[in-house]
Amino acid sequence: MTSNIFSKAFNVVKDSPFITLYFVLYLIVLFLIIPVMLAGKNIFLTSILSVLSLLLTCAFLAGWFGMIKTAILVYKKDKSPEEKLEEAVKLKNNFFCSVSNYILPVIFGVLILVALLYLHSYLSDILFGKIDDVLSNISKYANDQEAFRTYLLNLPESTWGTIIKKGMFSYLVCSFLTMVFLFFASSLYLNKKCSLNPFFAMFDCTKTMFNKFFETIIIFIFLIVLNFVLMSLQAFYVSNVVISFITMILRIYFAAYIIVLIFNLYEENQKGLSAPSDYCCDRTDCIRQDETNG
Repeated sequence: MTSNIFSKAFNVVKDSPFITLYFVLYLIVLFLIIPVMLAGKNIFLTSILSVLSLLLTCAFLAGWFGMIKTAILVYKKDKSPEEKLEEAVKLKNNFFCSVSNYILPVIFGVLILVALLYLHSYLSDILFGKIDDVLSNISKYANDQEAFRTYLLNLPESTWGTIIKKGMFSYLVCSFLTMVFLFFASSLYLNKKCSLNPFFAMFDCTKTMFNKFFETIIIFIFLIVLNFVLMSLQAFYVSNVVISFITMILRIYFAAYIIVLIFNLYEENQKGLSAPSDYCCDRTDCIRQDETNG
């Protein structure tokens, strides 16, 4: 994995402001929905908001990944400011085309991931036991720091042992799932054999993870370390509005950069990929053009 991949991903994010802007708009809408969902005492309303939030996330990801795909395929190192502006505006329109084309495969991928996370939680309870009472008490004392600290200090060693084992198990499983799903979106959007079948994308992203295991580990470590640094800065300077705001902006850019980097790495190892003609919106036309150009 050469440094060109990192620099190209940085330039794509820099030259395509709508990638970051749409991500910010999605986060704003999500932050408006989540407090209402958590504070709601009506189970029916909370369920509806949860489903809507999940569908909103899938719709956003479907369009966002489509923008990233196009931005990578049309990328040129030396472009005039006019060309950059024209491509950025076209990229905005590509978002809505990708939502209609890829919403169902993305929903499939999200549901599979959610199911695997629930399965991991179920296995964790079977292997190490449940700690539902501990979680319930922790939420009860969340607003009282002294009572919260006293409760944690008085937990028996056996309970702490269960918490540590479950935590390590969850970290290992979630890390593995992250690496497996790392290339799912890029397989779905950039591999012509997978674009019509999310099952093929699941197989392809797993195969890519093992074939590019070294690069996957590098991206995963890069993701964990830099995200930890940004979260620590935000936590240490939570009272400083300026630093907290800058850190939040950096985390948003970092999230966009990581996704572009993953797409870029996958695209570098694919043959026959070319920029979609006129940013075509119809999936069949796009695939037909890709096959013709390839």
